[in-house]
Amino acid sequence: MPSLLKTARRIAALEKSLVPRSKGPDDRSPWDWFADGCSCGLPPGECTVHARARPAQRPPEGDWRTWLLLGGRAAGKTRTAAELVRRWAESGEARRIGLVAATAADYRDTMIQGPSGLLTIAPPWNRPRYEPSKRRLVWPNGAIALCLSADQPERARGLQFDRLWCDELCAWRHPRRMWETVLLCLRLGERPRAIVTTTPKPIKLLTRILGDPTTRTTRETTFANARHLAPEFINEIAAMYQGTRLGDQELHAEIVDTSAAARFPTFSEARHVADRAEYVPGLPVRVAIDCGLSRHVGALFFQVRERDAGPSGGGVRRILSVFGDYYAVDRTSADNATAIKEVAHRLCGGRLDRVYLDPAATARSGIGPAARGEFARVLGDRITECWPVHRVLEGLDQVEILLGAPPRDPDLWIHPRSRFLIESFKTYRRAERAGEILDVPADPQHPAEEAIDSLRGAVRATFPEGRVEPAPLRTLDLRDWSVR
Repeated sequence: MPSLLKTARRIAALEKSLVPRSKGPDDRSPWDWFADGCSCGLPPGECTVHARARPAQRPPEGDWRTWLLLGGRAAGKTRTAAELVRRWAESGEARRIGLVAATAADYRDTMIQGPSGLLTIAPPWNRPRYEPSKRRLVWPNGAIALCLSADQPERARGLQFDRLWCDELCAWRHPRRMWETVLLCLRLGERPRAIVTTTPKPIKLLTRILGDPTTRTTRETTFANARHLAPEFINEIAAMYQGTRLGDQELHAEIVDTSAAARFPTFSEARHVADRAEYVPGLPVRVAIDCGLSRHVGALFFQVRERDAGPSGGGVRRILSVFGDYYAVDRTSADNATAIKEVAHRLCGGRLDRVYLDPAATARSGIGPAARGEFARVLGDRITECWPVHRVLEGLDQVEILLGAPPRDPDLWIHPRSRFLIESFKTYRRAERAGEILDVPADPQHPAEEAIDSLRGAVRATFPEGRVEPAPLRTLDLRDWSVR
């Protein structure tokens, strides 16, 4: 008798499972993430009733293997990836999907059960089943998503996927090992693809993914998602981070070095990089060129402007405005001078009122005459001179003063086209030894040295007051000394 009851119950359960699923509500528009608009008439991303993807939240067009979505805090990265995974699973594009987070708690609390997780954004008629003990999600059509923790790279061995979602890659404990392991698992289907969502940090793996030709990159700031965030959060986070290097990383999704070894912690693209640094016809044009004895040559085109110093400063303040740059390696001095002259024609109609060279340019190298002679011959001897001799640390400190820590307005403006200088500010680091931060460059041969040295020379030529003159030295002939 008990066996008959068990059989009857099993038959009832089977019949219940065979009942057709509900087709869901007639109005499915609140779940149509990839729609171009909604009945409210608001642009995508503005309506809080009908969630819609903003342009930066839509998959890139064309052929790609990895979509790298760099976003500030609360920029909508998780929702973007979850909706894409949902589309992959529901459409049948993917049958086996890998979900990778920093820890098991992260994939559970963020990718699956979080406010923008896969269970939360799923429509009621097509919600996947979460099986925690098996670390997986199962959709009604049979698509499966397996969950992996980046803390355990070896657990991914032997798995196979046709799609992959990696969340907060820059926060993984073993980023390179885990990425390489799951990338080898991405081998099913005709066009296996991965989406990587992360707030950027200056790690080598991120640079490697960015440089991969199969990668497509999208950036979203925290403020792009402000419509869906509490106003108090926006005000608080802006007051805390806006205008700082950490703010560039956490809010604007820029890759910056925020460690103690960063030489210019006050540099911020939001504060220092702007179109207002564009060349102004009528103002003298100057160029500072670092052309010592190394293989690298860098140059900056700049002008000096003036503005009211305000009630506290009195008088006027000089602004150093960089509107262009140049960088080359393993070229002769004559070739570099010719190239710089061509850049000047492109940026400012060829106008050059003063050329400042590194004092080391007067040294005669082993491969030809002194660099100064070649630059003077091509650019004009009358306008070519060496910038004032000074201690390197004095020049670097002067650059940092011009950057101006908030709330003080900066006295250094940089045009967005000057990418060489901008990236140099981000990568210029102090050396570290035995846990101590030294006030010397980490790598004297790093390309960033050329841009920063050129800027240092430009600053000292523009602001020569207060520099420490080199001690006067005289040459002694030991043959004139009497032996005592």
